Amino acid sequence: MAASAASEAVDRRRTLPIGFDRRLVAPGPARLLVAVHRLLAAAMAFRLVERPWWQMTYRPDALFKPVWVVSWMTSPPSTQVLLVAQVAGVAGGVAAVLRRAPRIGFAIAWIALVFVAACWGSSGKVMHNEVLLITVAFPLLFSAVPGRGTTPASDVRWGWGPRASTAALGAVYFATGLQKLRHSGLRWAISDNMSWVVFQGRSPFGADLNLFIARQHWLTVALASGALLFELGAPLLLWFRRTRIIVPVVAFVMHTSIWVLLGLNYSSWVLTCIAVAVPMSMRWDEGSAEVPLYRRVALPWNGRDPGDDPSSVASGVL
Repeated sequence: MAASAASEAVDRRRTLPIGFDRRLVAPGPARLLVAVHRLLAAAMAFRLVERPWWQMTYRPDALFKPVWVVSWMTSPPSTQVLLVAQVAGVAGGVAAVLRRAPRIGFAIAWIALVFVAACWGSSGKVMHNEVLLITVAFPLLFSAVPGRGTTPASDVRWGWGPRASTAALGAVYFATGLQKLRHSGLRWAISDNMSWVVFQGRSPFGADLNLFIARQHWLTVALASGALLFELGAPLLLWFRRTRIIVPVVAFVMHTSIWVLLGLNYSSWVLTCIAVAVPMSMRWDEGSAEVPLYRRVALPWNGRDPGDDPSSVASGVL
């Protein structure tokens, strides 16, 4: 009996990776892929326009220590080079949104964003403002995209891309939380660590706000603990369709608070969460075509959702 139970346990462990792989590459609705593809392309184009990338041209050449992506460069890019990269990236993003050569346009936007972000991070502290968007968009570089004017049904070609991007989204957030625990343990959240971070921050609303919040120890602990719980729990929230909508909501609150208290712009993280988690929380089966978009979003309090069933192809479950 014991040997039989042990054998069954081993079989279950062996089938887990196979089951995950089958879920990842199961057929999926084309409209879901198009929605995620368009939204991520729009997010990349927005970031190429919104951020003042030209400011890096004012940095001394001696401070330029190229990261591996741009290791072939010996000095910061010129204003002209940055402008060409931005224009090409924005044009590619717009083309992908309009579904005019969407795969090529998406790739151009991604490469342009990687280039300018790598150059920006090659002087001083390596920043990770664009890491989530670049990582989550990466799987879609290899995904087939339905042609413009066509509405194909569910297919294996359309299913794996959005699921891979969802998995990448959860993995990046989980890794950020895990690194906090690895380097600082729970003290990152429950000590006066966050109070000191806020105290030294540069709020766009003035230093008085930083000073006031930093003195509220209970509040800084709550903010840090909430952020850590969200990051570690992101993969679980993204697993079920009913809880996916929580991710962009919490991300908006968390990253907005970072901007308010520290002046750091993580808008690309919020946009990435919206681009992936919102479409992945919606119904995309044929019967939902006439239903308003806002009514197709699965909510945590709606009871058991058909999309939680692993056999539901249209659900987009990982």
